[in-house]
Amino acid sequence: MSIRQFLFMAFVCAFETYFFNDLLLSGNYLFALFWGLLLFRDLRRVHTINQLTKTILKAANSPKKKD
Repeated sequence: MSIRQFLFMAFVCAFETYFFNDLLLSGNYLFALFWGLLLFRDLRRVHTINQLTKTILKAANSPKKKD
């Protein structure tokens, strides 16, 4: 993931979190549910990318078999 993609994803998550919290605290639960679903989708995607990155780094750093 490039830095540009990371920054864009962080900005989108922050944007969705702001609107989710604002609508939840103002009592607009239908729209809060909408923003909450979008936020959940993005956070799940970030978690998957994080796990994939950890797996790749772990495989790259594992000791090689010597013949």
